[in-house]
Amino acid sequence: MDTTTTSGQILVTRDNQVTTITISNPKRRNAISNPMATELKNAILSCKDDDSRVVILTGDGDHFCAGADLDPNLVNGQPFDVTEFLRNNYNPMVMAMREMDKIFIAKVRGNCVGAAFNFVLACDLIYSSTTSKFSQIFTRIGLSSDGGGAYFMPERLGYHKSLELMALNKMVMADEAEKLGLVNQVIEDSELDEYVRNLANSLKEGPFIAIRNTKRNLRVAIKQGLAAGLEMEAISQGENFKSNDFFEGISAFVQKRKPNYKGE
Repeated sequence: MDTTTTSGQILVTRDNQVTTITISNPKRRNAISNPMATELKNAILSCKDDDSRVVILTGDGDHFCAGADLDPNLVNGQPFDVTEFLRNNYNPMVMAMREMDKIFIAKVRGNCVGAAFNFVLACDLIYSSTTSKFSQIFTRIGLSSDGGGAYFMPERLGYHKSLELMALNKMVMADEAEKLGLVNQVIEDSELDEYVRNLANSLKEGPFIAIRNTKRNLRVAIKQGLAAGLEMEAISQGENFKSNDFFEGISAFVQKRKPNYKGE
């Protein structure tokens, strides 16, 4: 296991092709300051070139993240170009999570609001404990969404429900989030760590070329429509047919045994 610490508030642990990125500012419910946002972006982008297959995004302690830790100087009228900040930090981070051919899993406890909620929605799979609370909280302090909420919320809920939750900054409890399709599953808090760990291991030990290509197929079809999705499926299936995993899967099926995939 190799653990590296960036600012001391973004912790990166790499263990046998599973990377865990932990937002660690527990005294402020893991709220993300501007320097932390840059460190978080760098941690996520660094996964592109390592050997990890699965990336777990989580928070330290009882909460995932209370959103942006806004600088008090903003209230005093200090100049700050938020547009450039978002372009340089949040936007490339969110795009990388969706575009990277790795599986991102969000593991959520407690408060998950504002930009942090949207970072979670950018993940491929989302699992929360029964303690989780979600909110697009921006309008409570006179802001509109950032971090991809304008895309991710209607992707799951449609326009009308998204506007209701976002404009009225409603708090969504874990069970409702599951019913709405905002999370994959709600799990008892005491079982969440083991569940996500087992899931990550299952994914990285599976036929990873096929898993990676499945994410790519979905991404292309959602962004570009049916025709592009069909073409990408054809390309991906060609890659799968040439992989050792495909031959191992067929052999295991015929021999009635568990396959031993290598992701090759």
